[in-house]
Amino acid sequence: MLSWERNAANLAASLAFYGRVTQEPGLRLITSWVTHPVFNIALLDGPAPDPPGQESTELDRRIERAAAHYGALGRSWSFWVCEHLLGPRTLRRLYRIFDAHGMSCIAEPPGMEIEDLPPPRRPLPALEIRAATDEQARLDFADIVGQCFYIPPPLAHEVYDDPSRWGAPLEILVGYASGRAVTCAAFMEAAGAIGIYSVGTLPGWRGKGYAEAIMRAGVERLRRRGVTGPVVLQSSPAGFELYRRLGFRRCTRYFVFSS
Repeated sequence: MLSWERNAANLAASLAFYGRVTQEPGLRLITSWVTHPVFNIALLDGPAPDPPGQESTELDRRIERAAAHYGALGRSWSFWVCEHLLGPRTLRRLYRIFDAHGMSCIAEPPGMEIEDLPPPRRPLPALEIRAATDEQARLDFADIVGQCFYIPPPLAHEVYDDPSRWGAPLEILVGYASGRAVTCAAFMEAAGAIGIYSVGTLPGWRGKGYAEAIMRAGVERLRRRGVTGPVVLQSSPAGFELYRRLGFRRCTRYFVFSS
């Protein structure tokens, strides 16, 4: 499996956390229990080659199928596209294609990979690490994610407080410093890789190594259980410099469009 394929497959597995998955040819539709478009996700799940002429693209048809799915449910939604699944002409026209469907780009996260985390270059702060298997840890995770990713608190708690609704088995960890929840991350074993997601540190605690510490703790937990393969993620702008310093390299790029 190529690095971009591994990255995309791990991402697809992790996004299933947010709801029911409907699989169609070249398209994966995730329907959440909440109505916010960030959690109702259409994911390009197979190549969308360039058309032979100027007619509508294969990507247009998949956008239309996704729009029909979420429209029937009265949902706003988002669409994730991996650049490696597009023909070169479709990629050049990507913004215009989605604009014609009334969708705007809200993020362009790079997909990144490293064979394994190198030894730390600096002393890292001590953390008490707790899995989000109890109510308080889930509440703390929702609070941190809400603040770091600008999710309204009621929505963050609706998404993360009730594990009976969760789909894919993300392993969620919360890090505590002096008894206070200050950082978090989630981990996914899929496609021969360890995926890292939802990395966040509260304002006022950033720049001290807490995010790196919890990432290392989560990867080490999976390694101790015998999980092999590289470590993959999709970077936010805030996290890019940390990941670059750790040695992650870009292997693909995603475009996220929202209705």
